[in-house]
Amino acid sequence: MALRSSGMAILLISAVVVVTLVSASSDLTGTFGAIATTWLAIHQVPVVIDDVQLGVLPLLPTALMMWVVARRCASAATLADTRVAAARLVGAAVAGPLTVTAICLVVVADASAAIPLSSPNALSAFAWVAGIHLVAATVGVVVAHWQIIEPELPRWASAAVRPGAWTTTALLAAGSIAVLCALLVSWSTVGDLLSRGGGFVGVLGLTVLSLLYLPNLVVGAVAVMTGASADIGEVSTSVFGNIGGDLPPLPVLGAVPAGAGGGFWPVLLAVPVAIGIYLGRDCARRVGGQDGILTAVAAAFMSGTVIALLALASGGELGYFGAVEVTWWAVGLLTFGWLALFGSISALIATWLQHRAQVVPPPAPTVTAPPAQQAEAAESVETAESVETAESEDCDTSPDSTDESVDEVGSAPESETMEADEPAETEETEETEEPAEPAETEAPELAARESKAEEVEVDAVTVVEDSAEESATDLPSPVKDPSD
Repeated sequence: MALRSSGMAILLISAVVVVTLVSASSDLTGTFGAIATTWLAIHQVPVVIDDVQLGVLPLLPTALMMWVVARRCASAATLADTRVAAARLVGAAVAGPLTVTAICLVVVADASAAIPLSSPNALSAFAWVAGIHLVAATVGVVVAHWQIIEPELPRWASAAVRPGAWTTTALLAAGSIAVLCALLVSWSTVGDLLSRGGGFVGVLGLTVLSLLYLPNLVVGAVAVMTGASADIGEVSTSVFGNIGGDLPPLPVLGAVPAGAGGGFWPVLLAVPVAIGIYLGRDCARRVGGQDGILTAVAAAFMSGTVIALLALASGGELGYFGAVEVTWWAVGLLTFGWLALFGSISALIATWLQHRAQVVPPPAPTVTAPPAQQAEAAESVETAESVETAESEDCDTSPDSTDESVDEVGSAPESETMEADEPAETEETEETEEPAEPAETEAPELAARESKAEEVEVDAVTVVEDSAEESATDLPSPVKDPSD
Protein backbone atom coordinates (compact mmCIF):
# COMPACT_ATOMS: atom_id res chain seq x y z
CA MET A 1 0.00 0.00 0.00
CA ALA A 2 2.83 2.42 0.90
CA LEU A 3 4.57 2.13 -2.48
CA ARG A 4 1.81 0.84 -4.79
CA SER A 5 0.43 4.25 -5.82
CA SER A 6 3.89 5.77 -6.10
CA GLY A 7 5.15 2.82 -8.15
CA MET A 8 2.23 3.07 -10.59
CA ALA A 9 2.83 6.81 -10.90
CA ILE A 10 6.52 6.26 -11.69
CA LEU A 11 5.63 3.70 -14.38
CA LEU A 12 3.13 6.07 -16.00
CA ILE A 13 5.60 8.96 -15.87
CA SER A 14 8.30 6.79 -17.45
CA ALA A 15 6.02 5.86 -20.35
CA VAL A 16 5.08 9.49 -21.00
CA VAL A 17 8.69 10.69 -20.84
CA VAL A 18 9.97 8.02 -23.20
CA VAL A 19 7.17 8.67 -25.73
CA THR A 20 7.83 12.42 -25.56
CA LEU A 21 11.58 12.04 -26.10
CA VAL A 22 11.09 9.66 -29.01
CA SER A 23 8.48 11.94 -30.60
CA ALA A 24 10.86 14.90 -30.30
CA SER A 25 13.68 12.88 -31.95
CA SER A 26 15.82 13.29 -28.85
CA ASP A 27 18.31 10.88 -27.39
CA LEU A 28 17.59 8.97 -24.21
CA THR A 29 20.61 10.21 -22.31
CA GLY A 30 18.70 12.12 -19.66
CA THR A 31 15.71 9.76 -19.40
CA PHE A 32 16.12 8.99 -15.72
CA GLY A 33 16.70 12.64 -14.88
CA ALA A 34 13.55 13.59 -16.80
CA ILE A 35 11.50 10.94 -14.98
CA ALA A 36 12.72 12.15 -11.58
CA THR A 37 12.09 15.80 -12.49
CA THR A 38 8.56 14.97 -13.68
CA TRP A 39 7.81 13.24 -10.35
CA LEU A 40 8.88 16.38 -8.51
CA ALA A 41 6.93 18.63 -10.88
CA ILE A 42 3.73 16.64 -10.32
CA HIS A 43 4.10 17.44 -6.61
CA GLN A 44 4.52 21.18 -7.31
CA VAL A 45 8.26 21.18 -6.49
CA PRO A 46 9.94 23.99 -8.48
CA VAL A 47 12.50 22.70 -10.97
CA VAL A 48 15.49 24.53 -12.46
CA ILE A 49 16.39 23.82 -16.10
CA ASP A 50 19.39 25.61 -17.61
CA ASP A 51 19.41 28.10 -14.72
CA VAL A 52 15.76 29.01 -15.39
CA GLN A 53 13.36 28.28 -12.57
CA LEU A 54 9.99 26.83 -13.51
CA GLY A 55 7.74 27.31 -10.50
CA VAL A 56 4.38 27.55 -12.28
CA LEU A 57 3.45 23.89 -12.59
CA PRO A 58 0.18 22.42 -13.90
CA LEU A 59 -2.46 21.56 -11.30
CA LEU A 60 -4.24 18.84 -13.30
CA PRO A 61 -1.64 16.05 -12.73
CA THR A 62 -1.47 16.97 -9.05
CA ALA A 63 -5.24 16.77 -8.74
CA LEU A 64 -5.30 13.35 -10.42
CA MET A 65 -2.56 12.10 -8.08
CA MET A 66 -4.48 13.25 -5.00
CA TRP A 67 -7.69 11.67 -6.27
CA VAL A 68 -6.01 8.28 -6.76
CA VAL A 69 -4.38 8.41 -3.31
CA ALA A 70 -7.66 9.39 -1.64
CA ARG A 71 -9.56 6.55 -3.30
CA ARG A 72 -6.98 3.93 -2.35
CA CYS A 73 -6.84 5.15 1.24
CA ALA A 74 -10.63 5.15 1.47
CA SER A 75 -10.73 1.57 0.18
CA ALA A 76 -8.05 0.43 2.64
CA ALA A 77 -9.60 2.36 5.55
CA THR A 78 -12.61 0.05 5.59
CA LEU A 79 -10.35 -2.57 7.20
CA ALA A 80 -8.97 -0.14 9.81
CA ASP A 81 -11.41 -0.37 12.70
CA THR A 82 -9.42 1.73 15.20
CA ARG A 83 -7.91 5.20 15.18
CA VAL A 84 -4.43 3.75 15.57
CA ALA A 85 -4.90 1.63 12.47
CA ALA A 86 -6.21 4.64 10.53
CA ALA A 87 -3.22 6.72 11.64
CA ARG A 88 -0.86 3.99 10.51
CA LEU A 89 -2.60 3.91 7.16
CA VAL A 90 -2.12 7.65 6.69
CA GLY A 91 1.50 7.38 7.77
CA ALA A 92 2.15 4.61 5.26
CA ALA A 93 0.48 6.64 2.50
CA VAL A 94 2.91 9.50 3.21
CA ALA A 95 6.04 7.43 3.84
CA GLY A 96 6.01 5.73 0.44
CA PRO A 97 6.04 8.95 -1.66
CA LEU A 98 8.69 10.49 0.61
CA THR A 99 10.92 7.49 -0.11
CA VAL A 100 10.39 7.88 -3.84
CA THR A 101 11.12 11.62 -3.53
CA ALA A 102 14.42 10.95 -1.82
CA ILE A 103 15.41 8.61 -4.67
CA CYS A 104 14.35 11.19 -7.26
CA LEU A 105 16.47 13.90 -5.62
CA VAL A 106 19.53 11.63 -5.83
CA VAL A 107 18.80 10.84 -9.50
CA VAL A 108 18.42 14.53 -10.37
CA ALA A 109 21.69 15.37 -8.61
CA ASP A 110 23.42 12.61 -10.58
CA ALA A 111 21.84 13.60 -13.91
CA SER A 112 22.84 17.26 -13.50
CA ALA A 113 26.37 16.28 -14.57
CA ALA A 114 25.13 15.13 -18.02
CA ILE A 115 22.15 17.48 -18.71
CA PRO A 116 21.45 21.12 -17.78
CA LEU A 117 19.35 20.21 -14.77
CA SER A 118 19.79 21.58 -11.25
CA SER A 119 18.80 19.82 -8.06
CA PRO A 120 15.89 21.54 -6.26
CA ASN A 121 15.69 22.43 -2.60
CA ALA A 122 15.34 19.14 -0.71
CA LEU A 123 13.40 20.64 2.18
CA SER A 124 10.88 22.23 -0.18
CA ALA A 125 10.54 18.96 -2.08
CA PHE A 126 9.83 16.89 1.03
CA ALA A 127 7.38 19.50 2.33
CA TRP A 128 5.32 19.59 -0.88
CA VAL A 129 5.23 15.81 -1.28
CA ALA A 130 4.33 15.19 2.37
CA GLY A 131 1.65 17.88 2.36
CA ILE A 132 -0.05 16.68 -0.83
CA HIS A 133 -0.17 13.02 0.20
CA LEU A 134 -1.13 13.84 3.79
CA VAL A 135 -4.14 15.86 2.64
CA ALA A 136 -5.22 13.22 0.12
CA ALA A 137 -4.83 10.30 2.55
CA THR A 138 -6.64 12.15 5.34
CA VAL A 139 -9.55 12.98 3.07
CA GLY A 140 -9.84 9.35 2.00
CA VAL A 141 -9.82 8.03 5.58
CA VAL A 142 -12.33 10.65 6.76
CA VAL A 143 -14.69 9.83 3.91
CA ALA A 144 -14.47 6.10 4.72
CA HIS A 145 -15.15 6.65 8.45
CA TRP A 146 -17.49 9.63 8.17
CA GLN A 147 -20.38 7.80 9.83
CA ILE A 148 -18.18 7.28 12.90
CA ILE A 149 -16.64 10.77 12.92
CA GLU A 150 -19.83 12.74 12.31
CA PRO A 151 -21.52 12.05 15.70
CA GLU A 152 -18.40 13.26 17.53
CA LEU A 153 -18.49 16.70 15.85
CA PRO A 154 -20.82 19.59 16.73
CA ARG A 155 -23.95 19.63 14.69
CA TRP A 156 -23.09 22.87 12.85
CA ALA A 157 -19.58 21.60 12.02
CA SER A 158 -20.69 18.27 10.57
CA ALA A 159 -23.49 19.93 8.62
CA ALA A 160 -21.04 22.42 7.03
CA VAL A 161 -19.01 19.79 5.14
CA ARG A 162 -21.38 19.20 2.25
CA PRO A 163 -22.30 22.90 1.75
CA GLY A 164 -18.61 23.81 1.85
CA ALA A 165 -17.79 21.16 -0.76
CA TRP A 166 -20.50 22.17 -3.23
CA THR A 167 -19.74 25.88 -2.67
CA THR A 168 -16.11 25.33 -3.68
CA THR A 169 -17.27 23.28 -6.66
CA ALA A 170 -19.70 26.04 -7.67
CA LEU A 171 -16.95 28.68 -7.58
CA LEU A 172 -14.63 26.52 -9.69
CA ALA A 173 -17.46 25.78 -12.12
CA ALA A 174 -18.16 29.50 -12.49
CA GLY A 175 -14.47 30.11 -13.14
CA SER A 176 -14.44 27.35 -15.76
CA ILE A 177 -17.42 28.90 -17.55
CA ALA A 178 -15.69 32.29 -17.54
CA VAL A 179 -12.49 30.81 -19.01
CA LEU A 180 -14.43 28.90 -21.66
CA CYS A 181 -16.30 32.06 -22.70
CA ALA A 182 -13.03 33.99 -22.88
CA LEU A 183 -11.45 31.28 -25.06
CA LEU A 184 -14.41 31.38 -27.45
CA VAL A 185 -14.24 35.15 -27.69
CA SER A 186 -10.49 35.12 -28.41
CA TRP A 187 -10.48 31.96 -30.50
CA SER A 188 -8.52 33.63 -33.32
CA THR A 189 -5.66 34.40 -30.94
CA VAL A 190 -5.70 30.82 -29.63
CA GLY A 191 -5.55 29.52 -33.20
CA ASP A 192 -2.55 31.71 -34.05
CA LEU A 193 -0.65 30.42 -31.01
CA LEU A 194 -1.43 26.80 -31.92
CA SER A 195 -0.18 27.32 -35.44
CA ARG A 196 3.26 28.14 -34.06
CA GLY A 197 3.72 24.49 -33.12
CA GLY A 198 5.23 23.77 -36.54
CA GLY A 199 3.54 20.46 -37.26
CA PHE A 200 1.30 17.82 -35.79
CA VAL A 201 3.59 16.89 -32.94
CA GLY A 202 4.14 20.53 -31.98
CA VAL A 203 0.40 21.35 -32.11
CA LEU A 204 -0.38 18.23 -30.06
CA GLY A 205 2.23 19.19 -27.48
CA LEU A 206 0.88 22.74 -27.14
CA THR A 207 -2.69 21.40 -26.84
CA VAL A 208 -1.76 18.93 -24.09
CA LEU A 209 0.23 21.59 -22.27
CA SER A 210 -2.71 24.01 -22.46
CA LEU A 211 -5.06 21.39 -21.03
CA LEU A 212 -2.66 20.70 -18.17
CA TYR A 213 -2.52 24.41 -17.28
CA LEU A 214 -6.27 24.96 -17.69
CA PRO A 215 -7.05 24.47 -13.93
CA ASN A 216 -4.46 27.17 -13.13
CA LEU A 217 -6.35 29.59 -15.33
CA VAL A 218 -9.64 28.59 -13.67
CA VAL A 219 -8.23 29.44 -10.23
CA GLY A 220 -7.15 32.82 -11.59
CA ALA A 221 -10.69 33.43 -12.89
CA VAL A 222 -12.13 32.61 -9.46
CA ALA A 223 -9.72 35.09 -7.91
CA VAL A 224 -10.88 37.80 -10.34
CA MET A 225 -14.55 37.07 -9.55
CA THR A 226 -13.97 37.56 -5.84
CA GLY A 227 -12.33 40.96 -6.39
CA ALA A 228 -8.65 39.96 -6.28
CA SER A 229 -6.17 40.27 -9.14
CA ALA A 230 -4.33 37.62 -11.17
CA ASP A 231 -0.84 38.56 -12.33
CA ILE A 232 1.25 36.98 -15.10
CA GLY A 233 4.48 38.88 -15.14
CA GLU A 234 3.63 42.47 -16.03
CA VAL A 235 0.06 41.59 -16.99
CA SER A 236 -2.57 42.08 -14.28
CA THR A 237 -6.26 41.24 -14.56
CA SER A 238 -9.03 42.42 -12.25
CA VAL A 239 -12.69 43.35 -12.44
CA PHE A 240 -11.70 46.96 -11.81
CA GLY A 241 -9.14 47.22 -14.65
CA ASN A 242 -6.37 45.43 -16.56
CA ILE A 243 -2.71 46.12 -17.16
CA GLY A 244 -1.36 44.83 -20.47
CA GLY A 245 2.02 43.30 -21.31
CA ASP A 246 3.79 40.31 -22.89
CA LEU A 247 2.54 36.77 -22.22
CA PRO A 248 4.14 33.37 -22.81
CA PRO A 249 3.16 31.83 -26.18
CA LEU A 250 0.83 29.29 -24.59
CA PRO A 251 -2.50 28.90 -26.43
CA VAL A 252 -4.59 28.75 -23.24
CA LEU A 253 -3.34 32.21 -22.25
CA GLY A 254 -5.30 33.61 -25.16
CA ALA A 255 -8.21 33.76 -22.71
CA VAL A 256 -6.49 36.55 -20.77
CA PRO A 257 -8.26 39.84 -21.68
CA ALA A 258 -6.11 42.20 -23.69
CA GLY A 259 -8.23 45.32 -23.15
CA ALA A 260 -8.30 47.77 -20.29
CA GLY A 261 -11.22 46.01 -18.61
CA GLY A 262 -13.70 47.80 -16.39
CA GLY A 263 -17.17 48.64 -17.66
CA PHE A 264 -19.54 45.80 -16.81
CA TRP A 265 -16.80 43.64 -15.32
CA PRO A 266 -17.79 44.39 -11.69
CA VAL A 267 -20.98 42.44 -12.45
CA LEU A 268 -18.84 39.33 -11.98
CA LEU A 269 -18.89 40.05 -8.25
CA ALA A 270 -22.49 38.88 -8.29
CA VAL A 271 -21.25 35.29 -8.69
CA PRO A 272 -19.90 34.87 -5.12
CA VAL A 273 -22.86 36.89 -3.82
CA ALA A 274 -25.37 34.51 -5.44
CA ILE A 275 -23.44 31.46 -4.25
CA GLY A 276 -23.35 32.89 -0.72
CA ILE A 277 -27.11 33.50 -0.70
CA TYR A 278 -27.80 29.95 -1.79
CA LEU A 279 -25.29 28.69 0.77
CA GLY A 280 -27.22 30.41 3.57
CA ARG A 281 -30.53 28.94 2.44
CA ASP A 282 -29.03 25.46 2.25
CA CYS A 283 -27.49 25.73 5.72
CA ALA A 284 -30.75 27.03 7.21
CA ARG A 285 -32.58 24.10 5.66
CA ARG A 286 -30.09 21.61 7.09
CA VAL A 287 -29.72 23.17 10.56
CA GLY A 288 -32.28 25.57 11.97
CA GLY A 289 -31.82 28.45 14.40
CA GLN A 290 -28.47 30.01 15.23
CA ASP A 291 -26.69 26.80 14.22
CA GLY A 292 -27.70 27.56 10.63
CA ILE A 293 -25.66 30.79 10.72
CA LEU A 294 -22.69 28.98 12.26
CA THR A 295 -22.97 26.32 9.58
CA ALA A 296 -22.88 28.94 6.83
CA VAL A 297 -19.79 30.60 8.36
CA ALA A 298 -18.03 27.24 8.74
CA ALA A 299 -18.80 26.30 5.13
CA ALA A 300 -17.51 29.68 3.96
CA PHE A 301 -14.29 29.16 5.94
CA MET A 302 -13.85 25.72 4.39
CA SER A 303 -14.36 27.05 0.88
CA GLY A 304 -12.04 30.02 1.45
CA THR A 305 -9.30 27.73 2.75
CA VAL A 306 -9.51 25.42 -0.27
CA ILE A 307 -9.45 28.35 -2.73
CA ALA A 308 -6.47 29.87 -0.92
CA LEU A 309 -4.52 26.59 -1.13
CA LEU A 310 -5.33 26.26 -4.82
CA ALA A 311 -4.19 29.84 -5.41
CA LEU A 312 -0.93 29.12 -3.58
CA ALA A 313 -0.26 26.02 -5.70
CA SER A 314 -1.19 27.64 -9.02
CA GLY A 315 1.44 30.38 -8.90
CA GLY A 316 5.22 30.59 -9.00
CA GLU A 317 8.15 31.87 -11.00
CA LEU A 318 8.08 31.66 -14.78
CA GLY A 319 11.63 32.37 -15.81
CA TYR A 320 12.12 35.57 -17.81
CA PHE A 321 8.42 36.47 -17.67
CA GLY A 322 8.50 36.95 -13.92
CA ALA A 323 6.12 35.77 -11.25
CA VAL A 324 2.78 34.23 -12.01
CA GLU A 325 0.79 34.65 -8.86
CA VAL A 326 -2.53 35.16 -7.24
CA THR A 327 -2.26 36.64 -3.77
CA TRP A 328 -3.45 33.49 -2.06
CA TRP A 329 -4.25 34.99 1.35
CA ALA A 330 -6.23 37.82 -0.25
CA VAL A 331 -8.23 35.37 -2.36
CA GLY A 332 -8.95 33.23 0.69
CA LEU A 333 -10.13 36.20 2.76
CA LEU A 334 -12.29 37.61 -0.04
CA THR A 335 -13.89 34.23 -0.70
CA PHE A 336 -14.59 33.75 2.98
CA GLY A 337 -15.92 37.30 3.32
CA TRP A 338 -18.39 37.13 0.42
CA LEU A 339 -19.72 33.71 1.37
CA ALA A 340 -19.84 34.33 5.13
CA LEU A 341 -21.52 37.75 4.83
CA PHE A 342 -24.28 36.89 2.39
CA GLY A 343 -24.55 33.32 3.66
CA SER A 344 -25.22 34.54 7.20
CA ILE A 345 -27.79 37.08 6.04
CA SER A 346 -29.53 34.51 3.87
CA ALA A 347 -29.50 31.93 6.68
CA LEU A 348 -30.92 34.48 9.12
CA ILE A 349 -33.76 35.43 6.77
CA ALA A 350 -34.50 31.79 5.94
CA THR A 351 -34.58 30.89 9.64
CA TRP A 352 -36.95 33.77 10.39
CA LEU A 353 -39.27 32.72 7.56
CA GLN A 354 -39.27 29.12 8.78
CA HIS A 355 -40.07 30.21 12.31
CA ARG A 356 -42.85 32.44 11.06
CA ALA A 357 -44.36 29.61 9.01
CA GLN A 358 -44.27 27.25 11.99
CA VAL A 359 -46.21 29.63 14.28
CA VAL A 360 -49.76 28.21 14.51
CA PRO A 361 -52.61 30.63 15.45
CA PRO A 362 -54.41 29.78 18.72
CA PRO A 363 -57.60 27.74 18.26
CA ALA A 364 -60.98 29.46 18.57
CA PRO A 365 -62.50 29.21 22.08
CA THR A 366 -65.24 26.58 22.41
CA VAL A 367 -68.42 27.55 24.33
CA THR A 368 -69.57 24.76 26.65
CA ALA A 369 -73.01 24.75 28.23
CA PRO A 370 -73.42 24.36 32.00
CA PRO A 371 -73.93 20.79 33.29
CA ALA A 372 -77.63 21.46 34.04
CA GLN A 373 -78.34 22.51 30.48
CA GLN A 374 -76.39 19.55 29.13
CA ALA A 375 -78.51 17.18 31.29
CA GLU A 376 -81.74 18.83 30.11
CA ALA A 377 -80.66 18.54 26.48
CA ALA A 378 -79.82 14.84 26.91
CA GLU A 379 -83.16 14.21 28.67
CA SER A 380 -85.09 15.93 25.88
CA VAL A 381 -83.36 13.75 23.29
CA GLU A 382 -84.23 10.58 25.26
CA THR A 383 -87.87 11.73 25.70
CA ALA A 384 -88.27 12.28 21.96
CA GLU A 385 -86.92 8.82 21.25
CA SER A 386 -89.32 7.24 23.86
CA VAL A 387 -92.32 9.03 22.36
CA GLU A 388 -91.53 7.73 18.91
CA THR A 389 -91.18 4.18 20.29
CA ALA A 390 -94.52 4.38 22.19
CA GLU A 391 -96.39 5.66 19.15
CA SER A 392 -95.14 2.74 17.08
CA GLU A 393 -96.24 0.26 19.82
CA ASP A 394 -99.73 1.87 20.11
CA CYS A 395 -100.25 1.53 16.40
CA ASP A 396 -99.49 -2.19 16.67
CA THR A 397 -101.68 -2.98 19.75
CA SER A 398 -104.85 -0.76 19.34
CA PRO A 399 -106.63 -2.85 16.60
CA ASP A 400 -106.21 -6.07 18.59
CA SER A 401 -107.75 -4.66 21.76
CA THR A 402 -110.75 -3.28 19.85
CA ASP A 403 -111.46 -6.62 18.18
CA GLU A 404 -111.28 -8.44 21.49
CA SER A 405 -113.79 -6.02 23.09
CA VAL A 406 -116.27 -6.58 20.25
CA ASP A 407 -115.90 -10.34 20.53
CA GLU A 408 -116.52 -10.23 24.25
CA VAL A 409 -119.71 -8.19 23.81
CA GLY A 410 -121.07 -10.59 21.15
CA SER A 411 -120.49 -13.65 23.32
CA ALA A 412 -122.97 -12.54 26.02
CA PRO A 413 -125.78 -15.11 25.19
CA GLU A 414 -123.51 -18.09 25.86
CA SER A 415 -123.91 -20.52 28.74
CA GLU A 416 -122.89 -20.02 32.34
CA THR A 417 -119.83 -22.22 31.79
CA MET A 418 -118.64 -19.72 29.24
CA GLU A 419 -119.47 -16.92 31.69
CA ALA A 420 -117.12 -18.44 34.23
CA ASP A 421 -114.35 -18.73 31.67
CA GLU A 422 -114.76 -15.28 30.13
CA PRO A 423 -113.53 -13.30 33.16
CA ALA A 424 -110.39 -15.46 33.32
CA GLU A 425 -109.73 -14.94 29.62
CA THR A 426 -110.40 -11.25 30.01
CA GLU A 427 -107.93 -11.06 32.87
CA GLU A 428 -105.34 -12.91 30.76
CA THR A 429 -106.02 -10.54 27.87
CA GLU A 430 -105.58 -7.57 30.19
CA GLU A 431 -102.31 -9.00 31.48
CA THR A 432 -101.00 -9.60 27.94
CA GLU A 433 -102.27 -6.34 26.50
CA GLU A 434 -101.27 -4.22 29.46
CA PRO A 435 -98.24 -2.26 28.38
CA ALA A 436 -95.10 -2.26 30.43
CA GLU A 437 -94.79 0.27 33.15
CA PRO A 438 -93.26 3.47 31.80
CA ALA A 439 -89.69 4.16 32.70
CA GLU A 440 -88.80 6.99 34.97
CA THR A 441 -87.55 8.96 32.01
CA GLU A 442 -90.90 8.71 29.99
CA ALA A 443 -92.91 11.87 29.41
CA PRO A 444 -96.23 12.61 31.22
CA GLU A 445 -98.11 12.39 27.93
CA LEU A 446 -97.18 8.72 27.57
CA ALA A 447 -98.47 7.98 31.12
CA ALA A 448 -101.79 9.76 30.45
CA ARG A 449 -102.27 7.85 27.23
CA GLU A 450 -101.69 4.52 28.97
CA SER A 451 -104.16 5.40 31.78
CA LYS A 452 -106.88 6.15 29.20
CA ALA A 453 -106.30 2.76 27.59
CA GLU A 454 -106.72 1.05 30.97
CA GLU A 455 -110.02 2.89 31.64
CA VAL A 456 -111.36 1.80 28.24
CA GLU A 457 -110.51 -1.81 29.03
CA VAL A 458 -112.16 -1.63 32.48
CA ASP A 459 -115.35 -0.16 30.93
CA ALA A 460 -115.40 -2.98 28.38
CA VAL A 461 -115.14 -5.58 31.15
CA THR A 462 -118.01 -3.91 33.10
CA VAL A 463 -120.25 -3.86 30.03
CA VAL A 464 -119.60 -7.55 29.44
CA GLU A 465 -120.51 -8.48 33.03
CA ASP A 466 -123.75 -6.41 32.97
CA SER A 467 -124.87 -7.99 29.71
CA ALA A 468 -124.20 -11.45 31.15
CA GLU A 469 -126.37 -10.78 34.23
CA GLU A 470 -129.25 -9.46 32.10
CA SER A 471 -129.18 -12.54 29.91
CA ALA A 472 -129.28 -14.75 33.01
CA THR A 473 -132.47 -13.01 34.37
CA ASP A 474 -134.27 -13.23 31.00
CA LEU A 475 -133.99 -17.06 30.89
CA PRO A 476 -137.34 -18.97 31.81
CA SER A 477 -137.54 -20.51 35.24
CA PRO A 478 -137.38 -24.29 35.42
CA VAL A 479 -140.83 -26.20 35.31
CA LYS A 480 -141.57 -28.50 38.19
CA ASP A 481 -142.35 -32.14 37.45
CA PRO A 482 -146.10 -33.00 38.17
CA SER A 483 -145.07 -36.28 39.62
CA ASP A 484 -143.26 -34.42 42.38
